[in-house]
Order: sequence, then structure tokens, then C-alpha cells
Amino acid sequence: MKILILSHGTGGGHNAAAGALKEEFRSRGHQVTMMEPFELKGKVRGDMTSTFVNQLYIKSVQRIPHVFGFFYSLGEIYNKTVTDGPIMTPVYYWNKNMAKPLYNHIQKEKYDAIVTTHPYPGEMLAAIRNSGHHALPPTFWVSTDYHCIPMTRETNMDNYIIASPDLVPEYVERGIPKEKLYPLGIPVRKEFRTGLTKEQARTALGLEQDKKYFLISGGAVGSGKILEGVTLLAGRYLIDDSVRIIAICGANNFLYRQMKKLFSGKVIMMEHTDRMAEYMIASDVIITKPGGLSSTEAASLCKPLIFISPIPGGLEGSNVKFFQSHEMALYAKSINKHLIKSVEQYQDEAFAEKVSRNQDIYINRDAATDISRLIEQKVEVGRDVCMGDNKSKIALDRKAELERLEAEKAERERQEAERQRLKEEQAAAKVAAKEEARSAKEEAKKARLAQKLAAREAAKQAKAESQTTRRGLFRKAKQETKPEE
Repeated sequence: MKILILSHGTGGGHNAAAGALKEEFRSRGHQVTMMEPFELKGKVRGDMTSTFVNQLYIKSVQRIPHVFGFFYSLGEIYNKTVTDGPIMTPVYYWNKNMAKPLYNHIQKEKYDAIVTTHPYPGEMLAAIRNSGHHALPPTFWVSTDYHCIPMTRETNMDNYIIASPDLVPEYVERGIPKEKLYPLGIPVRKEFRTGLTKEQARTALGLEQDKKYFLISGGAVGSGKILEGVTLLAGRYLIDDSVRIIAICGANNFLYRQMKKLFSGKVIMMEHTDRMAEYMIASDVIITKPGGLSSTEAASLCKPLIFISPIPGGLEGSNVKFFQSHEMALYAKSINKHLIKSVEQYQDEAFAEKVSRNQDIYINRDAATDISRLIEQKVEVGRDVCMGDNKSKIALDRKAELERLEAEKAERERQEAERQRLKEEQAAAKVAAKEEARSAKEEAKKARLAQKLAAREAAKQAKAESQTTRRGLFRKAKQETKPEE
């Protein structure tokens, strides 16, 4: 099978997911091409366009994240209000310029399937179809966040592979047909699912086995309040010889230079690393910006996870909400107030175990394999049907396998609905128990008050009787002592 994977470098997660799928497809014997569509402009123009867009994104989230968040919020408003119709964003029309060269490339190479992990190529593919070219191979959108991002509707893909069954209602609300949705998870590279132990990772990295390691990262672009986080951790733990801090600065060279000046020799620090999986495995607590991919990588390892500094605008905030609602991570909303408290909360082994268990339940670490299998089935079944061979045993077996995948999807949705029902019942039971306890408290209060009033009334009556008795005795004594006339 010949597969085209399209991505773009705004944020490292899209390329990381694309790389994980490329790795998986090649291990299964398929021919894979991974590219940024802007390469089709030619080396010089393509590199210039790609570099300009990537650098614009990186500098925005590093230096003016609130401006970036403002424009993202505009996209969110569009995302929530427009689910159908001819209205398209300006980004669509900008990407539309790449439709023709991309279509020519697809026609020339004759791919069996096209996968995109970024909305820009998805919009290019939509523009191809909107211009009347419908003879495309099956197309697959692979989401890299726990949220239906703006512009998803504009992509008009054949299939949408999303992060969780919990997100299906959100995608449907945004105009994506439910039958096109496959909640298989976010793909991560094989190094995050090899079963490497903490001890083995520390040995490979030359780290000490008897120390506790806190890893703090700003993602591929090195954004967020990483310097503040390292400063707090250093102030709290560097006097403790059993603790070590690892800081990864990503593409933020300025941050790296600043940290070198402040913490040289005290903190293990680096810019980019191609051994992120080993560092995560070796660490006891992972503190990171809540990008979809980095969050999934950490959770696929079932590690204590703390989020800091989400990029303003909603996307990374949605990742935080998803992980918090499933009790898979803590969120240090204010680094100064909450970071150290969150780190120390993981010292409770029962709490850390609960977080790890939830990560194991809700994160599909084998998503790359499941996605590859789904695409194989979709392509092969479609090919057999087109050849009129759909009655052959091979085709029927493939269809049966696809039906099995669909049944598994339906079963996951049923289980999730059952979990939601149980959650609602538990919530209702808590409310009822709380109301019953409140009523019992009120009744007890009323009973105590009635008892108090009765006792007061009895005391009053007793006092009145006592006074009456004393007066009677006094009159009697007076009469007895009165002299006879």
C-alpha cells in the first residue's frame, strides 16, 4: 500500500503524530511518503513559506501568546457558530492556493490513502474536492488534541480519527457526521510503548538510580513559564540531595541561555533532545505545557503529570479540562501557588496510583497500530469493491474485519455511555444523600429545640408550683402565729 502523510510544523505534535504513523506503516511493510505540502512549491519557495509560517507560530506562542490566543478564540467562535454552509475562514482561502500542486502530485504518485495530522493540508484536500476533483483516494484526518479544533469542518475528510469516545458529541455538534468518526486515540512513537523500565532508562541516560527526578518541559517550541517553574523547584528541592531537576527548553534558545546563567551545574538542562521518551520514563514527575502529543506521550507511560502554562485561546485549555475530568493529571493554574503543592500531592502513593490507573484506562498507547489497521481495512475493502471482487473470500474476510472494528467502536461507545450513566447515578445518589443528611440535621435541630422549649416550660411550671407552695406555707404559718383575741 502506498500512503501519503501530510503534516505541518506549527507545534511539534502534528509532526510527531505523523512520524509515529510513518514508523508504524513502514513496520507493516507499506510505502510511505511524509511531507509538508508547501514543499511542492519548490525547494526555495517551499522552505521560505514553511519557515515563515512555523517561525510566526513559534514566536507568537513564545513572546505574545495572548495575541495568538485572541486569533485562536476568533476561530473558536467560528467553530461554534458555523457547522454547515459556504462560509469559510480566511485560512481556507490561503490554503486553497496549494490545492492544484497537491492534486497534481497525488495524481502523479497514485497513492492508496492520504493521512493528515494538521488542518492546513486537510483544507487543501477539501479545496481539491470543492473544485470538482472527487477522484481522490480515501482521506483520513488524525486529531492531535482532545478538542475539535477550529477549521475541522472545512476539511471535509472521508474519515476522522479522534482522541477519545468522549469527544464524539463535540465533533457531531461541530458538523462532522458521526459515521465518519473513529475514536482510536492519538498516535505515539514506538519508543513510548516499548516497556522500557525506569531503571533501564536511567542507566541509558547516565542518571543516578537512587534519586528522584522532576522533568519540566515547554514542548517543542519551549513556551510557557518554564523559567518560573524551574526557579520554584530549585528553591524548594535543590537543598535536598535526593532530588534532581531536568529542564528541556525546546526551540526557545533565549530561555536556554537564561537558565544556563542561573542554574548552571544545578539543573540538567538541554534544548532539543531525541531521547524524550527515555527522559520521561526515567522521571518520577512530568511537568509540561498541555500540548496534545506531549500529554498523550506522558500518559501513555502512566506517569504523574502536572500541566502548566497552556497557550491562551482554548485549545490547550481543552486538553487540561479533558485530563482533569478523567483524573489523569493535575493543573498548576498559578505556578507560584500550585506547582509545589501539585508535586507534593503525588507523594501520596494512592493518589499517584489512581492517576496512573486512569491514564491506562483512557489513553490508547497502541493508537498508531489501531489507526494503521483501520486504514488498511478501509483501503483494501474499497479496492476490492471497485474491482468487482467483493464476493471473494479475501474481500469478505476484510469486510468482516472492518465490521469487527466498527463493532468494537460501538462497544466502546456503549461502555462510555454506561460509565456516564453510572457517573450520573452516583452524582444523583450523592445529592440525595446530602439532602437526606441535611433533612436529618434539620429534624434533629428541631427536636433539640422542642426539647429545650419543653424543658424550659417544665422548669417554669415547676418554679410556679414551688412559688405557690411557698406562699401557701407562709400564709399557714402566719395564721398559726397570730395571737388570739
